[in-house]
Amino acid sequence: MKGHIKLSPAQRLYDFSPVLPPVKIKAKPVKRNAHFAKVKSSFTNAIEKFNESQEFTDYHLSESEKPQHLVLTFKKNLDVNERLALSSLSSHGMSLLSVNELDGRVVANVSMPINKIGKLEEILIEYGTKDTKYDKPKNQRFIESISEIEFGDIKSLWFSCSPLTQDENEILDVELWLDTSIFDADVILRKLVNAAEKLNIIVKTDIIKFKDRLVKIVCATTKQLTELQLLIEAIAEIRPAQTISNTFLNMTPSEQHEWIEGISYDYHENLTAICILDTGLNFAHPLLKEFTSEECVLVAEPQWNLNDAKGHGTSVSGLALYGDLKIALQNKKININALLESVKILPDFGENERRLYGSIISDAVYNIESIRPFNQRIYTMAITSPYDLRGVPSSWSASIDLLCSGSPDDDTRRLFVVSGGNMAPEYIKDYPDSNITASIEDPANSWNAISVGYWASEDNVLEKGYVPLAELTDLGPSSTTSMEWIATSPFKPDVVFEGGNYGLDGVYNFAADLEELSLLTTSNDFSSGSHFNNFIETSAATAIASNFISKVWSQYPDYLPETIRALVIHSAQWPKKILERYHPFKNKQAVMNILRTAGYGYPELSKAITSGDKSVNLVIEENIQPYNQEGKMNKMALYSLPWPSEELEKLGAEEVKLRVTLSYFVEPNPGERGWENKFKYASFGLRFDFNSAGEDSQEFVARINKKFRESNPDYDIGDSDSSKWLLGPNLRTRGSIHSDIWTGTAADLADKKYIAVYPVGGWWKELKKENRQTSMARFSLIVSIETPNNNLELHNKISQLLNVETEIQNIITI
Repeated sequence: MKGHIKLSPAQRLYDFSPVLPPVKIKAKPVKRNAHFAKVKSSFTNAIEKFNESQEFTDYHLSESEKPQHLVLTFKKNLDVNERLALSSLSSHGMSLLSVNELDGRVVANVSMPINKIGKLEEILIEYGTKDTKYDKPKNQRFIESISEIEFGDIKSLWFSCSPLTQDENEILDVELWLDTSIFDADVILRKLVNAAEKLNIIVKTDIIKFKDRLVKIVCATTKQLTELQLLIEAIAEIRPAQTISNTFLNMTPSEQHEWIEGISYDYHENLTAICILDTGLNFAHPLLKEFTSEECVLVAEPQWNLNDAKGHGTSVSGLALYGDLKIALQNKKININALLESVKILPDFGENERRLYGSIISDAVYNIESIRPFNQRIYTMAITSPYDLRGVPSSWSASIDLLCSGSPDDDTRRLFVVSGGNMAPEYIKDYPDSNITASIEDPANSWNAISVGYWASEDNVLEKGYVPLAELTDLGPSSTTSMEWIATSPFKPDVVFEGGNYGLDGVYNFAADLEELSLLTTSNDFSSGSHFNNFIETSAATAIASNFISKVWSQYPDYLPETIRALVIHSAQWPKKILERYHPFKNKQAVMNILRTAGYGYPELSKAITSGDKSVNLVIEENIQPYNQEGKMNKMALYSLPWPSEELEKLGAEEVKLRVTLSYFVEPNPGERGWENKFKYASFGLRFDFNSAGEDSQEFVARINKKFRESNPDYDIGDSDSSKWLLGPNLRTRGSIHSDIWTGTAADLADKKYIAVYPVGGWWKELKKENRQTSMARFSLIVSIETPNNNLELHNKISQLLNVETEIQNIITI
């Protein structure tokens, strides 16, 4: 088979502004005098409570140390359809800290300079006493979006689906998300340390820095947290700190030595590095030692030893290098595509301490890269933490997004593969209902990482009294989902790989992890003669995913990480039994459900590596500047693809498929600050669209680009064929990878040769102080044509068209 067709097609750039649907809001009248009295009274009470708190701060702080800000909580007015006016809450000297939901009501936590209290009071009074020239109350939208104002307390700063404890003396490990938009991070850190010492609060050493946010873990009671907030004036959010869960098994050693001695290897000329972030790696294992260098086996803490006492990391390593050993060892010669590296991020003994694992992972990444710089490296992590924030980024997931995305301080782009995590063992017997409520774990909520679930890949039960819990090709019995996440969150997992199965004892309603339903991998305890180990669930699937990706990247060593990630998603299809749960797709909700259960499915290696058999894959790696210096939408890019129209027309009414995958890495802006563009998590966003059959390039551009319409009023506006796309333009926009499938006739597809990539909002656009408006965004685009029989002919035709073209890298600005 042939390779993918890498393109640098002519890029036509058009000034761009989006075509937005009309928004109709039916306003409810507000009784002005009553509303003014209510809000004004609540504001007065809030200031009185603040003044009462000054006795506490006066006792603990000198005059020069006293806070210059107070925190106020603004509650949404449920009697109006308008959202809270966040833009107003980040003006007049106020700084928006976070947006939360308490008891079904949106609340905004705001840092207010003490010397600006009078200004807020003036705004309130103007609403009650003054009108605009249009005879509307002054400051109407702002004040009427508020029901009341309160002196902020830690309840409004608590971000978790689990309620804050009522016991004010219970000691908690919590993440403090500290606002650094007003004061420098070093100043805030010094304030925190000094205040914690006065209050007898333990501050842990880990630290993560994001734009406008600094994250630290402290051990404190709710009473101490309340007092801490009064002293340091910078707490934006309080979240539960993370602890880690992991899974490992063992196996008997019978014929192992004989098997190992008989193996020979075939090395790929382009080896990929796989860095395992786990419990360590026993690199002297006879199946691993040739592919591991001791200098690339590290520990996160200098006092730890290198050995993997728990075995989890060594098990992940064996699968990442070989795949399932019970299959690999049956071959006389094994293909090797990777070198192994390891950073031990968990101790051998004791409970897993609550840590800022984002900080640990960042240190691990920079340490391994300083020892062995490598262009093709897969960071593999099958270690997760329980998570209940329904898709909201965490400090850990945001750290991974930052490592993936590149930034002014570190422009390296990286590929991460992360386990989706497993549900608690006691719920597995209730499969598959329990999977719906079992959330994908942290940090698999990362936008940029490939998050991995698993499908039931084994069903040969030998143990008497047991049957397979899941049918072959169905969802893995303990695989977690994002079914209960908020609707706008990314679809997770991204893909599913082999992960074994569980056995079910129907008499006792007991689920067991049986050896014969597991994958075979390397054991950490090989010195005792046990070279092999059984391994299951998402940890096994994540390791298999890394093995898969190493084969793809070794085949295409010059491809960007964004492209490799796109090929994994693009090559996926849903396993048979998973698909049967939701198919036929009666509506978009059914499509969304399968995406939140099993992502885009199970990647197929032949599709990811070769072209011309099942599909013809066109690969584009490009850059675009989403915004201009003024913070407005900048350009959209239009590509005319080398399209095998004649070959497609020969197929006429035969059903064919067009698949498009757009992949890019976003720079994160974590923290719950609402829905305004400048508070968005993603630095930028991109979208794609294809022309419809019969729609020429100018009609297509007019359909999606308002600015082009306005400057070219004589052009007709084309019609969208969005109904023919599986996800459609609304559903496919979650996260930072967008993949969709168009189904129609070959004759219609012959006409569809124009694809556009255009920007949507992000914080680069809005945050002028960051000076990132003109930053370039990098993306990868894969377009594939799939017909029942004629794909090799299509590949040849496209190749011929490319050989004829002489100017394929021109950029035309229109």
